[in-house]
Amino acid sequence: MIQIFFVLMLTLPTAFQMQRGVFLALITAVAGIFALKQWSVNRDIFYIWLATIVVGFFGVFWGVVNDAPGALRVSTVYIVWPALFLIYIGLSHSLNIIKALEKAVFLGILLATITSLIVMFAGYLGYEGVIYPLLVFLDAGFGSYDGHIAYRVYSLTTVMYGFTFILSYILVNRNELQGFKRVFIYTLLVFIVIAALGSARRAFWLVMLLGPFIALFFLQASYFRLNLTRFLSLIFKIFFVFLIFVPILILILKLDLNTLLELFVSAFSSQESSTGLRFLQAESLWSKFIQSPLIGHGLGSAADVVRSSEQPWAYELSYLALLMNVGVIGFIVYAAAVLWIIVKGIKISRKDSAFAKLFVPLVSALCTFLIMNATNPYLGKFDYLWVIFLPLALINAYLTQRTQYD
Repeated sequence: MIQIFFVLMLTLPTAFQMQRGVFLALITAVAGIFALKQWSVNRDIFYIWLATIVVGFFGVFWGVVNDAPGALRVSTVYIVWPALFLIYIGLSHSLNIIKALEKAVFLGILLATITSLIVMFAGYLGYEGVIYPLLVFLDAGFGSYDGHIAYRVYSLTTVMYGFTFILSYILVNRNELQGFKRVFIYTLLVFIVIAALGSARRAFWLVMLLGPFIALFFLQASYFRLNLTRFLSLIFKIFFVFLIFVPILILILKLDLNTLLELFVSAFSSQESSTGLRFLQAESLWSKFIQSPLIGHGLGSAADVVRSSEQPWAYELSYLALLMNVGVIGFIVYAAAVLWIIVKGIKISRKDSAFAKLFVPLVSALCTFLIMNATNPYLGKFDYLWVIFLPLALINAYLTQRTQYD
């Protein structure tokens, strides 16, 4: 059942929340009845989790004291959902369970990519009137502009995650991918690139630029590290494929390369409207942060610049907003928890091939997702917190059931 729920999170994020909530409650109840005796969490992982929960509780309390408008609303993200994920981490303490979840991630990425391409080509070919009413629960939309196109769909975030995940999977399994599986994986990666080019999402393009370097870094830090000659050869092959393949796709989609480049560069310019708003947010958030730099103003706080009247505590610059909310102390705790996952996972993946095959794709995609989250608060939703907790579950499986890896 957890696999089904995972696929639903990946393909229907933010949609059917009540129905998925009931399904999640059912899974939790079944797990509590039949599997709670098998629950096992490594001591270090529990202490790290406890430290983040303490920050969450204090942040909510401090937010209530300071009349933060979203203090209670965000308590689910910082307290309830992490507690729920800890339960599932303790239950996912075998390699087979993690492998099953990996298959669910693959299926979710595949379905999300197909959905994105359907939305893109339906708009591109003029069939949005037929297709989009069927996808109203995913907020499908399309626009054609001078030199580029753009579309939206909730599950596009999963596709963005999928690029680095699939690329890393190919790298660590490059000697084992044969026949249909090889064709399937490479085709899926091509489809993801097509979805990226038509999305006009500059964060997605940044992921495509940085993803290969991040994937190669964790590959070199793992059991499957290459010697210098093979490493440089692999970099050249990846660069060559993208240099040839991406321009061909741009021509096929009748996009303008100069327009795409200008659109991408504008993301780093304060003159562009959406980027300019982020600069204003940054100034406002920083000004409020320095008023209480150590402990912040509490979770759910709002600065002078408000992005949404319905959720004044929600900001696109999620890390700066978190710094303003919990201060330097709380921010260090959260950052240290994520850093521990990366460092601990690297140490294990250097000596264990089975672990590395699972960890390298997860941690590579996690890092690119953290980059995406810097300007879009994806981790402020339950549907994306698994990006952090799944690699943690893998580490817990290794530490609590190490004999399965010997």
